[in-house]
Amino acid sequence: MRHLAASILLAAIATVAACGDDRNADRPVTDLNGVPYGATCNGEGDCGGGTDSCCIGGKCSADGWCSPKCASDQDCPEGFFCIDHSGTRCFAACSDDRDCPIDWICEDKSGHKTCRYK
Repeated sequence: MRHLAASILLAAIATVAACGDDRNADRPVTDLNGVPYGATCNGEGDCGGGTDSCCIGGKCSADGWCSPKCASDQDCPEGFFCIDHSGTRCFAACSDDRDCPIDWICEDKSGHKTCRYK
């Protein structure tokens, strides 16, 4: 009986350990006019060369990602919204935290739900 109980306990632990975090590991990336919105970047050259197109630090994350400035949602590709996070930038749409990369959260901002860095 003990052997059976121990086997069940080990199976339960293995199942829980295998579940992990089911959120996407990658940001959604959408190319629009040569700009890979959502792609990781180190500078403007990684984002098509536009001025201030690589968002680094703050709610954009320390790694940086291509998120050019915008004036309205029409300036962003499908699946992204123009969000005011200390200046307006295109942020990826989400329904909840599971739609965002690890270390990001789904936040209601500027009338849309978008992923932002914690």
